Amino acid sequence: MSNAASNLSTLFGNQVVEDYMGFVDDEHSLGVSREVCSSMDWSADASQDGGIAEALNRIEPGQSPKVVLADISKSIDPDGDITRLIRKMGPNNTLIVVGTSNDVGEFRKMIALGAKDYLVKPLTAEVLKDAVENLDRHAMELQAAQSGRLTVIVGVRGGVGATTIATNMAWIMANEEKLGTALIDLDLHFGTTTLSLDIETGGGFREALENPHRLDKLFLDSAIVKDGERLAVLGTEEPIDELVDMSEESLDALIGEVSQDYNQVLVDLPRHLLPTQGALLASADTVILVSDQSLAGIRDINRITQAMTSLQTKGRILKVVSRVGSDRAAQVSKADFERGLNEKIEYVIPEDPKTLTVCANAGKAVGEVAAKSNIAKVLRELSADVSDYEEPTKKKGLFKMVAGGKKKKEEGPKA
Repeated sequence: MSNAASNLSTLFGNQVVEDYMGFVDDEHSLGVSREVCSSMDWSADASQDGGIAEALNRIEPGQSPKVVLADISKSIDPDGDITRLIRKMGPNNTLIVVGTSNDVGEFRKMIALGAKDYLVKPLTAEVLKDAVENLDRHAMELQAAQSGRLTVIVGVRGGVGATTIATNMAWIMANEEKLGTALIDLDLHFGTTTLSLDIETGGGFREALENPHRLDKLFLDSAIVKDGERLAVLGTEEPIDELVDMSEESLDALIGEVSQDYNQVLVDLPRHLLPTQGALLASADTVILVSDQSLAGIRDINRITQAMTSLQTKGRILKVVSRVGSDRAAQVSKADFERGLNEKIEYVIPEDPKTLTVCANAGKAVGEVAAKSNIAKVLRELSADVSDYEEPTKKKGLFKMVAGGKKKKEEGPKA
């Protein structure tokens, strides 16, 4: 940190505050920023005139305060300036934007560009201080989220059963492994997780995604639907002619809030959302890529894996082949499939149309309908692998410790 402090001092002067710098365009906002700095025991030099233009002029890549307040009131190209500033600040620092437009559309646009908050002039010390302190709370939520496990399931081809796998894994974790589990279905128009479990969709899921600044436990509870004691499901069926605004930041905030109450969070991510959810993939502990055993599956697993490598994904990638069995012939052999991937397939989910049909019609999980089936066994192994679950060792009673399971006849003293 000493090197960072030295670099920042060169840019902003000896009284630089590594935690915060404000760049505003009017005297009132400058006074408010200085008032907040004083209340938090930061130097007055942490508040400077010049707006976002001055921030762009002074901040260099790798040399940014943790939090930057930037005024866009006099910017000719605010969207471009925000994008350039965020790139300079880097992924570990945070931007709060100040502007004059009091419109929810403007707020959403700023969030979509990468800002963490948008404040409307005239600024007040109370609003600015609350915004800065909210960032600290958000960081704590992310830290809490990292203590749990985040698993993202992606079907690399349509109709390969990724949602079926995600739904049954969540059910197994909640009902057999006895873990607090949340299942988030990001197919907001055609998702089937709630349908598969025969539960109603929640009423506030869309609103939670579109208004991340309002997200709290009470708000989240209105969107969650419970299936039993330990399984929470977030799903919705939005009108197909309406586009839902779902940014990386809103989903990040949602997962952070959910992770405080559930230590297993599974996200069913439709493949068409892959280009917009790089941050989700990068932060996942496990990404499960589900494919059929086809040439197209080889191609798409390799493409997605290559893209995730460029994201510097922190977790592991599990490759799962589904819909394989006597009732559904594979296009290529398992050996050829693995040769095309240059890697082994971790799990093969067998085709079991009879069981899955019963499950679909009854709105029940595989574990409820056919607990001893081959498909249930593989899903159980996959779930335990992801959750790091170990089945408790059953203690043997005194009766069972005797060979053959029979009690030895008590012998009296020899005559």
